[in-house]
Amino acid sequence: MNDLVLIREKINKARRLNQAKLLATKNGEVTPYKISVFMKRIKQSQKDLKLQDS
Repeated sequence: MNDLVLIREKINKARRLNQAKLLATKNGEVTPYKISVFMKRIKQSQKDLKLQDS
């Protein structure tokens, strides 16, 4: 592939990631978003919903 195309793709990817960056709070401090934290929160909320339904 052409180097310019690869560079353009990397720039576009970095721009998309920067726009999609989410923040999470940990002990009151803003920390970078991590997918593992997100998945933990989803699983915990699903457990809570199941407990409320039953």
